This record gives sequence, structure tokens and C-alpha cells, in this order.
Amino acid sequence: MTAIIIEDEIPAARRLEKLLSEKDFTVFAIVHSVKSAVSWLKDNAHPDLIFMDIKLRDGLCFPIFDKVKIQSKVVFTTAFDEFALKAFEYNSLDYLLKPIDVAKLDKLIAKLETFKAVFYDSSYWKILETSMSDPYKASFLVNSGMSVKKISTADIPYFLSQNNTTFLCFENRKFPIQRSLEKLESELHPAHFFRISRKYVVNRKFIIEFQNDFNLRLQNSNEKFPVSRQRRSAFMAWYKE
Repeated sequence: MTAIIIEDEIPAARRLEKLLSEKDFTVFAIVHSVKSAVSWLKDNAHPDLIFMDIKLRDGLCFPIFDKVKIQSKVVFTTAFDEFALKAFEYNSLDYLLKPIDVAKLDKLIAKLETFKAVFYDSSYWKILETSMSDPYKASFLVNSGMSVKKISTADIPYFLSQNNTTFLCFENRKFPIQRSLEKLESELHPAHFFRISRKYVVNRKFIIEFQNDFNLRLQNSNEKFPVSRQRRSAFMAWYKE
């Protein structure tokens, strides 16, 4: 496999390059700033993976995505975890804290190999990318054991944000997805889905009871889904439509 490293700390970059070389990666380049990364990505074929530090010499890395359509899978690296949720908005394959733990790197490579086994043709990677970026998504792909499961958006009762992770909740299972609820709000059809609180986005089709205390009940769930005070008026207007 091939990779580039976008990292402003030279010792950290050299260490990662050594680790990847030991795992049979070909590292095409090491670049140290947003500007140099944009230049390299515009002028070269994109590798299989990009290991991208979040804080670079000339600022945060996220503007790179506005200037270049990245064809690679991205693994964010950083010494801080404060940007984990924002990193998930960019459909990263993983998020590694520095100094990078070899066991976690091995786990990442195993995950990639699993994906490659399932998506053995490049067209399948394209399907995955499309499913993760199109507005008003028709379906989601989630990891289910050693396979990938496709779930129709219309069949998803709700999405849950918990412990800095977003879960797609389906058939009494919680599947982690690399998205924030904010990102989901722009991808889900507003006629069918509503964010009732910081924690939940619910599917109108599955609401079976709307209680006076602004708790919802959904099909096939014993949980209560409270509508936050700040969203009650908007929810009532949405629910009446």
C-alpha cells in the first residue's frame, strides 16, 4: 500500500514513516504544512492512505479538504483529542493520538485489510464514498462483524450521540458511524428526520406516541426520547406538517 504523511513535527513524521515501511507501505512523501500538502496533492496521484496531523505549521489541516478533492482514505493524527468530532465530519478512516501506538496502528491496518476484502473492486470504494457524502442519503454502510451492512435510511428509527460517538440505531443494535449529528442534519431529509435534542435525531415514521411531557415513544423501543425545551416549538411545527 502507499501513503503520504502530512506532519509538521519532523521526528514524529520520521517515526511514522519507519513504522509504515516496516509494514510494507511505500511512503511517497512527507509534507509539513497546509500549503505544501495542497500543492503536493494537486500535482501527484493520490496514495491509498494519508496520515494527516490536525495542527500544522500554518494552521489546522481542514482547509486542505476545501482546496483539493482528496481521493485517499484519511487517518487523522494529533497529540490532542479536542478535534476528534470535527475529524469525523471529514469521513476519516480513523483517528490516532500521538505518539502513535504500534498496536493501534496494527488495528488500523487490519481494518483497512477487512475493507479491502469486502470492497475488492475500486467501484465499491466509490459506492462507499458516495454513500458517505451525498445529501439526503438513501442508505448507510456500517461495519457488522467482518462484513459491511447496507441499511436503508428510511428504516433507521433514530441516531444517537453518546460519549463523543454517533450511532446509527437499527433493529436494537447501535452501529458507530463517522459523523456528527450536525453533519447528519444536512444529509437527512428534513421532512422525515428531526433533531429533538443534542443527543437524538429521530425518524418521523417510527414515532408512535407524543406525550404531554414532550417525551416520544418509538416503535420497537422501550426508551423515552425527550424533546429539549429549545426545540419544542420547532418540533411541533415539524410534526404537524
